[in-house]
Amino acid sequence: MATPTENAAASAATTTFRGDLDRDASAFVTDVDLLQTAVDRGSVTQARSYELAGQADYDQFRALESGNGTTAATLDELATDVGADQSFGGLHAVERDLWSPGGTTVEAASDISGLVAQAPVAEYLLAKEVLSPEAIGTTGVDELGWVVDMSIPGREELYSHLDDVDTTATVAAADEAFVAIKPLGHLVAPAVTAGVGASFARLLTAVHRIGPPGQVVDGDVSAATRLALSQQVDATAAGLAQLAARLTPFGTSGPPSS
Repeated sequence: MATPTENAAASAATTTFRGDLDRDASAFVTDVDLLQTAVDRGSVTQARSYELAGQADYDQFRALESGNGTTAATLDELATDVGADQSFGGLHAVERDLWSPGGTTVEAASDISGLVAQAPVAEYLLAKEVLSPEAIGTTGVDELGWVVDMSIPGREELYSHLDDVDTTATVAAADEAFVAIKPLGHLVAPAVTAGVGASFARLLTAVHRIGPPGQVVDGDVSAATRLALSQQVDATAAGLAQLAARLTPFGTSGPPSS
């Protein structure tokens, strides 16, 4: 039987994470608008900067948005997600336009229109997400799994080859989820929670050592560094999954399919 203090902490976790989502979705809309402005001005340098910022924003809520295939495709579809004779859209279409050899903002001007229209839709749908503490923890685990599968191997930014942007942002998103549930975790499973906190501290340090996001090209990250980072991500995800499982008495509903 949960105590009043535990129930209050569970409610606070949901509220905290809800506020984090609102902030992240708002930042995404803002940076996409700034990206469009840079494209309209014909500034490749500024457009690249805002494209990376928008990508980092999207990484903050990717695990929740991916449940809606249509929206996710409009926002963040990869060239590898479609056939050779098919077009794709979203951030990565703009990335292609800006980073391909001889890339300019001319091509980006047409590709950004769908992204600009869909960003507020994503914000609206995310505003409906109300996650239990267990679901928040599981979302963090999913985010870390994506890092191992996609960004560390360099499978996300196929044109700019700046996947450290995604790694940094997504690890931060997972840590954000942990911070939301940490007060409840300290009440329910203090030893596990302390272990996860220490693991995140090591992981964040390892990510920071790679270098400033947006300035480290994938090819400059050694195989040994990738392996060590993947192992640390896996270890952190395992601990976070254990903590999330301990929070099931406070609700097990996952993120709804938008």
